[in-house]
Amino acid sequence: MKTSINRIFFLVTISLTTSVVLRAQETDTLRRETPATTTTPPPTDTTMRVNRTYSDAPLSYFNRPGSPWFRSGAFLLGASIGFGTGKGQGLYTVFSPRAAYFVQRGLAVGFRGAFESRANTSFRANSAGAFLRYYPVRNNFYVYGEGGFNVGKFKSSDVGPNDRRGFSSINIGIGMGLKVAENLSVEAMIENNYYDKAPVYSGNNRGPQIKVGINYHFPGRDRYY
Repeated sequence: MKTSINRIFFLVTISLTTSVVLRAQETDTLRRETPATTTTPPPTDTTMRVNRTYSDAPLSYFNRPGSPWFRSGAFLLGASIGFGTGKGQGLYTVFSPRAAYFVQRGLAVGFRGAFESRANTSFRANSAGAFLRYYPVRNNFYVYGEGGFNVGKFKSSDVGPNDRRGFSSINIGIGMGLKVAENLSVEAMIENNYYDKAPVYSGNNRGPQIKVGINYHFPGRDRYY
């Protein structure tokens, strides 16, 4: 009897041990055959970060958009009146219309005329020419520099009552202006002119001209803004 019990116990032990070993081998086989899975974090959306980097980056002074009056494609029409003095020759006045187109931000090319007369004399001069203007400050308050080349004719009793003579000149000036309405500005400018072929009493002795004017602006749109 005791021998039979021992045999049964031995068989059960062998069966359990065999089952455990087989289960362990099966688990190890599955572990080796199953590919390892790694958790990959979702891609980071850098769009907002990039946009924020560009929007937060300060623009250089010359790349600031400023007023749309001075952007590429803008246009202006204006006119100025002014006066100047000749050395010992009295006061002369000038009326100067102009039109300009902005080829890029802050830089305009244009055409202008000038109609001059000297008080109490017969001196009269008419001229027309092209000019460049650059606006380093271009907001509601603006500053500019101008240079141009002009050709024209004048008459004066100094050269004969019916004698009209041609001349050319280079004008250089600086000015500033202020926005006073949606499309209107007023400005002031000091300008000097350098002449050729002008008699001493009719041109070469002129001093600087001081001008005040008004402009009507047609705003432009930069493709960058």
